[in-house]
Amino acid sequence: MTAAAPLVAVRDLVVRYGDRTVSAVPALDVRPGQCVAVVGESGSGKSTLLLAVLGLLNGSPARVSGSVVVGGTEMVGASERTARGVRGSAVALVLQSPQGSLNPTMRLGRLVRHALRRHGVRGAEAQRRVAAALEAVRLPADIVDRYPHEVSGGQAQRFAIATAVALGAPVIAADEPTSALDVTVQAEVMAVLDGLRREQGTAVLLVSHDLALVSTVADHVVVMQDGAVVDAGDVDHVLHRSTVPYTRALLDAVPRLGRTAPATTEEATGA
Repeated sequence: MTAAAPLVAVRDLVVRYGDRTVSAVPALDVRPGQCVAVVGESGSGKSTLLLAVLGLLNGSPARVSGSVVVGGTEMVGASERTARGVRGSAVALVLQSPQGSLNPTMRLGRLVRHALRRHGVRGAEAQRRVAAALEAVRLPADIVDRYPHEVSGGQAQRFAIATAVALGAPVIAADEPTSALDVTVQAEVMAVLDGLRREQGTAVLLVSHDLALVSTVADHVVVMQDGAVVDAGDVDHVLHRSTVPYTRALLDAVPRLGRTAPATTEEATGA
């Protein structure tokens, strides 16, 4: 896995709004079959990094410098047409609340077929891909006949992942994909993502604040604070042997049975 060329390569990325730097990432690689987790508090810059990877900051008020190469395409400064071609084919986004992004007037089957048509996949090939994708994420074939409001949150999240699989995207960018789900369904969704990367070599770029979740699925962890990377390394080092104060504060803030955790990371650091 480590010898493979990165599917996502970030170098010297800096995102600014006016004079304020909101996300600065010197280097980050995501390789086939790898799960890279970006963690930190709200406002730490992790979701902004994800937007840059997807090319969604181009044309916005943000000033973006550096390089973000996804599937061989430079996303910083890319035209919307170029970025749209990369989204779906090289990297697919799984949102925190998929039901909010699904058109409530369209059945799920029509939604996924529409996504496939945008990338030139139609007819029998589209049907084959959808069937295989639903099987991969453990959803029944007849779910395509339902509307978004007729499925549970966990099913909607797995459908979003199935759409990414059907599109053939080698990278799934997941933004807090389980935070709106209960613990049991969280485990089911993460098991699906973990199975895809282990069985199909899908890479996962995971944005999360849930360190317990990250510890079970990630290979590499990047810790962000106030827009900057303050810690990075393999999951065992960052979560078990790191001496970085902010990383230790995040870990100390994780609730555990038998003790009361600090209410905020600021309290844990004494800030």
